[in-house]
Amino acid sequence: MTPKQLFWRRLLSEWRLKHTAWSTTIDWTVALYIIIPGLIIATVSYIRLWNQLPAWAVGLPTAIPLLLISLYTWTGTIRLFLEEADQLFLLQRREWTRQIMRCGMGYSAVCSLLTTFFVFFILAPFLLLGCGLSIKQLFLLFALAFLLKMNVGLAKQFVSLRLKAWIAKIVLIILFIPMQVLFVMGASLLLAHFPLCYACCLLLALTLLLLIKIRLEIRGTFLDDIARENHEKLKDVSIILGISGVSIKKPSLKRKRPVFYSRFNHLFREYSAVNRLTEACIKSFLRNKNGLILYINLVFIGVLLVRVPNWSVLILWPFLAIALALWAKFHWGDVITSDYIKLFQWKSEDVHEAARRSIFLLSSPGFLLISFALGFSLWNWAGAFGILPVGFGLNHCVTKLISMWYHA
Repeated sequence: MTPKQLFWRRLLSEWRLKHTAWSTTIDWTVALYIIIPGLIIATVSYIRLWNQLPAWAVGLPTAIPLLLISLYTWTGTIRLFLEEADQLFLLQRREWTRQIMRCGMGYSAVCSLLTTFFVFFILAPFLLLGCGLSIKQLFLLFALAFLLKMNVGLAKQFVSLRLKAWIAKIVLIILFIPMQVLFVMGASLLLAHFPLCYACCLLLALTLLLLIKIRLEIRGTFLDDIARENHEKLKDVSIILGISGVSIKKPSLKRKRPVFYSRFNHLFREYSAVNRLTEACIKSFLRNKNGLILYINLVFIGVLLVRVPNWSVLILWPFLAIALALWAKFHWGDVITSDYIKLFQWKSEDVHEAARRSIFLLSSPGFLLISFALGFSLWNWAGAFGILPVGFGLNHCVTKLISMWYHA
């Protein structure tokens, strides 16, 4: 048994797993009535694109397909094909591990090459006929996209391995937008100057070789690599289960403790059943990453909606309070029905009072921020601060009404 043979065995095993997963979903009826007609329609539509582009695609700005290509380069990762058993048998044999990692990176490069070709195959009519690129420019853009995708895949791994999970996500979010702008503007410039484009491709190729060398030399990341490999290996199964309504939560690679209130600090000094239930609800919210992201998105959408300097947004204002209160009510329902909370006996009046307080405390910060944005859009700074007491009272009334609907 050689490292390459072991890699091929693992690759074939993974493809058998993927085939088994998809074969349970795609039978001959699905293929006959959905997939084959879909492929025929897609082929006919694609041929028509080469004959005549739609009116909206004639004179298409180059920035639009470049942005799509840039977004594509941020997808996926670099596979290493390491497994849990390697820590027992192969971790001491460093050269075997590195050889398997090299094979995994080569496999990732082939997959990236094929997916990049597919993306450019789809965009070719728009790039050549709509944007007016030449064949030479199209191939150079293809090389840029492929090399950039490989570099980005390795760079994202370095960020996730060296930083804590939440810091890594913030760093990637900060880098995401400038990278998109840089690629769109830089690719347009490079395609107009071929020597610069050749030099950039060479630089990206050398950078890729350097990143591969560094990645092979990194130590102490075995468990993180295993978690990533397991996620990639089971991605197709996760998609199929997700379509069926079953979700598989991706395990956190870095952070084991919550960002907020990782210790058992009390929020309220008075020890009572209402305070303990309210505290459990608030801490559960602050420790739930997905809940925090959803809450921030809801508030952000609300701020965008009320930023229109028109009196009609006053009609929308109370409905935003209701939306946030309903979201807080749903979160309260998840907390009060959790297995831990159900271990204790709670009085009905305590549960109702805790529900009212929890819904009010969770919805108030977001709704006050929305109210501040509403007041500023209509009456500038004076209105922004003047509307806060009104928003506080409105949210209190809405919370009271919403909490009355809750049944313990």
